[in-house]
Amino acid sequence: MRLLLALLLIPFVVPAQFNKPFVAKADLYYSRLEYSGDGLFGFEQNGKIGYMDINQKIIIPPTLDLKLTTNDKIPNFTNGYAAIKLNGKFGAIDKTGKTVIPHEYSTLWIYSSPKNIIKVSKEVDKKTVYGLINTQNKILIPVEYSSLTVDSNLVVVYKNLKYGLQDITGKELLPLEYNSLTTFSKEKVARAEKGNQYGFIDLKGNWIFEKTKSVFTLYDCFNGMIKCKVNYKYGYLDMKGNEAIITKYDNAEDFSQNGLARVVKSNAETKYKMLYGYINKKGDEVIPTIYETLSLFKNDLAYAKDPETNRFGYFDKTGKWAIKPIYLNISNHFDRYGGSWVKMTDDKLHYINRTGKDLGTIDSVGTSSRDFDTEYVISADLSYPYVLIDQKGAVLKTIEDCDGIYSFAENMAGYKSKKTGLYGFVDINGNKIIDAAYTGFNGFSDGLMRVSQSINGKTKNGYIDTKGEKIIPLEYETATNFKEGWAVVTKDSAYYFIDKKGNRKEPARRYDVLTEFRSGFSLGTVKNKTGLNSYYYIDATLKEVFSIQAKNAYPIWEDVAVINRDTTYELINKKGESVKVLNGINFLKFTNQGKLAVRQGKKWGFIDTKGNTVIAMQYDSCDSFVGEYAKIMMDGKWGIIDHSGKIIIKPEYKNIIPGEDGTFVILNSNWGVIDKTGKVIAEEKFNSITPFVKNRALARLGKSFTILKSPLRK
Repeated sequence: MRLLLALLLIPFVVPAQFNKPFVAKADLYYSRLEYSGDGLFGFEQNGKIGYMDINQKIIIPPTLDLKLTTNDKIPNFTNGYAAIKLNGKFGAIDKTGKTVIPHEYSTLWIYSSPKNIIKVSKEVDKKTVYGLINTQNKILIPVEYSSLTVDSNLVVVYKNLKYGLQDITGKELLPLEYNSLTTFSKEKVARAEKGNQYGFIDLKGNWIFEKTKSVFTLYDCFNGMIKCKVNYKYGYLDMKGNEAIITKYDNAEDFSQNGLARVVKSNAETKYKMLYGYINKKGDEVIPTIYETLSLFKNDLAYAKDPETNRFGYFDKTGKWAIKPIYLNISNHFDRYGGSWVKMTDDKLHYINRTGKDLGTIDSVGTSSRDFDTEYVISADLSYPYVLIDQKGAVLKTIEDCDGIYSFAENMAGYKSKKTGLYGFVDINGNKIIDAAYTGFNGFSDGLMRVSQSINGKTKNGYIDTKGEKIIPLEYETATNFKEGWAVVTKDSAYYFIDKKGNRKEPARRYDVLTEFRSGFSLGTVKNKTGLNSYYYIDATLKEVFSIQAKNAYPIWEDVAVINRDTTYELINKKGESVKVLNGINFLKFTNQGKLAVRQGKKWGFIDTKGNTVIAMQYDSCDSFVGEYAKIMMDGKWGIIDHSGKIIIKPEYKNIIPGEDGTFVILNSNWGVIDKTGKVIAEEKFNSITPFVKNRALARLGKSFTILKSPLRK
């Protein structure tokens, strides 16, 4: 039964929206968010840890470099202090982020009670030793004991195989001379063993009573009763050591503040089935030992399974049903706010108060629950939906049934269906306009898009228009985008040019490779065994304008093409004439806006169409110009420059995507948007963002968190 009850409280991730009474804050986008005690929430941003309050006011900025792993918890605050580990050592900070305890301890534990007391340990001569300090870093008990246990204002210390007792100021109450010692501060007694003496003592070391250890096993002392065991049966002693309740139970718990203790007897039919009940200090059964399921009391209520109805309810401390047994299942206690989770006959988990009033399910599905024994509970949404956003990051539309999204081209973008794995298309407003029916596609170009489908087990390509109409049948093995009025396709392994009506034109010769048109030219390649291939530059009339022999050649880039006759890059013009040999250039990237990205040695820069250096070789990497801007990398971080080489955005991002209008998509821990002044216009809350087109982009929301509270919280 314990396993089943525990499962009720597992914080399942569900896609359903939480009901409003349970929501304290929603749609919080961080890499990590955890409730960290003292009304604070630890969060991770750009790889750093910070803390905020429930209103998202930053209490400690995200500057703490804690290097947490996936399984690590963000450190909790207790009475205004948190234990922080740096460089393998623990220290403590206050709620301003100030270090109040230096990072010099192997472990550090901050007690909630008594306040301002901290247990610490160090490694000395390969052994762990413990001590006690306060939050002002004053040593209360020296760090020299093999173990140390705090019980309110009492501290049991262990050293040289002996136990002693001190108070939290370090004053000795009992010397190190006991074989075992356990304190019970509320009762002002201790269970002790010293030589052959075994029993309970007061805090001055006087024996209250002794017992024969071979007969009695003594346990804890609570509310004036001491649990004990004789001959494998449990009972209770009073504070003088007298048998108040004889040892007759197969198991027993301590007496709680309501004056009751849970006891267990084996079922007469089978010794393996236990029956539970409750007794008072006189030994009377307030709740008879007939229940196969009966919890411990918490907040004066205990749940039980009624043998007659086989349903669950709650007993009060008088043994009466405070909440009648009408539930299919039940959680193990009422939380700090007086709420509990129960499974009703609608097969959903409902939250009830101590009178049984139904406060509803946590969401529309009703299959999950949350334990509100802490002030707040954090729930992560891992659905990561795809959305249409504006440049401020506002979500304009959610793209349903979407498992992938692709950039806008001619105001349309492709998406992948979760259900089928096929591709369809949305318009600039996020509306689905072409159903997901294709296995692949290219972006729209010149009003047509290449699409593919599997036909008789083979991939075939054709073209559709912006309405989804098939303009050119899907019959080609490969197909490129339309440029200059032409596309390049293959059929029966041969290349052809086709126009927008689907008319095929054979090229001047059979090429091994034929590229789509760019800057007015297509490039045909005939591979030769000599090592120098033949390259033919073909204009929009399908005429071979010129040809060259080279090791490698590339399509026309604006007014020039790049070729490599041996080991050196060279620029040629649209007539095939040499413009400039690019001595010292060992790598290049094709770009636009009149500039070519090139690498000289280990540094990147830009040259113009005449081969002149226009932006010096100074970057670790760089990429194409988009409008007025290009991305550059320095020291492993990306930034933005303009055409003059002036740094517009300092290199400080993991990635950055320039936009034509000076809007930049940035990545640190998540994706966001900034303008050309560096001002954040959309917070970093996205898993991905496409470039903006007409102030619209397609994005995937990152991990979002909801802070939940008990509806009974005042």
